[in-house]
Amino acid sequence: MTYKTDVTVIGAGASGMTAAIKAASKQRKVILVEKQVNPGRKILASGNGRCNLLNLGKPRYYGDSDFAESVLKQCPADDIISFFKHYGLAVTTEDEDRMYPYSFQAASVLNVLKNAIYLNGVSMMTGFNVLSVQKEKDSFLIAGENGDTIQTAKVIIACGGAAQPKLGGTYDGYQILHSLGHTIIPTYPALVSLTTDPKSISGLSGIRSHCEITLVNDRKVLHQEKGEILFTDYGISGICVMQCARFTEKEKTQLQINFVSGIYDNTEDVTEELRRRQKMLSDLSPVSLFDGILPERISFAVLKQAGIPLHGETAGSLSDNDLRSIADRVMCYKVIITGTRGMDFAQVTAGGADCGEFISETMESRIISGVHAAGEVLNVDGDCGGFNLMFAFSSGIIAGRSV
Repeated sequence: MTYKTDVTVIGAGASGMTAAIKAASKQRKVILVEKQVNPGRKILASGNGRCNLLNLGKPRYYGDSDFAESVLKQCPADDIISFFKHYGLAVTTEDEDRMYPYSFQAASVLNVLKNAIYLNGVSMMTGFNVLSVQKEKDSFLIAGENGDTIQTAKVIIACGGAAQPKLGGTYDGYQILHSLGHTIIPTYPALVSLTTDPKSISGLSGIRSHCEITLVNDRKVLHQEKGEILFTDYGISGICVMQCARFTEKEKTQLQINFVSGIYDNTEDVTEELRRRQKMLSDLSPVSLFDGILPERISFAVLKQAGIPLHGETAGSLSDNDLRSIADRVMCYKVIITGTRGMDFAQVTAGGADCGEFISETMESRIISGVHAAGEVLNVDGDCGGFNLMFAFSSGIIAGRSV
């Protein structure tokens, strides 16, 4: 069967649904196609099921960050909030800048989007796997795997990225845009946990710690973050670690952890405190020197990496050079990074369609008139905190209203 329509949106995720709703609200006949049987699965999983919709703070984007900021100027946070409030979603802020549905349930967001799709008369076709998009004279022909075709005047590519294939992550959008002549910046996982050399995290699995981390390659600082980290069986996780992932390099990448960044400013201060504690705890194990500051297992790992023997020695037996070595290591504990957990576990994809080939005011292709793109399929990715969903909603709204 061949369907004829004004606008076809490929991908029923955050950007695709908002684009379809906005286009249909402008009295356009819209078909929204989705490869998955159940649309919006990534929305349901976002923010650990709480769905951090957007961030009111300073933009934190990578890839083509200038393009992202230009898009957000065309459709800022207030416009996104108005869009959702119009369809009945109550919102609230947490930690000042992060905005969530009032229910703190991602299902509330998805339900509101589905209601809006119904209210605006969008035809949704799930389980529709797009094989190709071809330009004809005055329209586009979209071929589905089931043999159906769609003839459409405009097409919006909103397939999302390749991250989390179990939730619908796919390379389809990149392939479609490449077939239409667009440049695809190589993709890789962002916002994902890091895998490490097991020796440097031995005995630490399950431990959480607030600290400052620095990603280093051959003495070059790649990125710095502060926050809570989680040691695991495979490596290190936590939001601040995941935000380092896009900066990891294949060889010689090292994560340096400052376990006492919120307490001491430099190693001299730490050394002086260790001297004081040494006098007080001279008959106890050297591990006791960090009692009240660090979990015992982290204290043990720090002393071990500092080269302190732990075979019945006492704190009082340590030399001043030992104390200095311990101070150095507690402020710069070294972990060898072997890689990331990959696309299967990433929250977002870095890379994607070259934003220079699209117009930020309309999300329309500079190469083929009538083709638009929105969301993660573009070379834009943001930090945790609602930035990625905010770009998806903003670019989707722009694409929808511009067609």
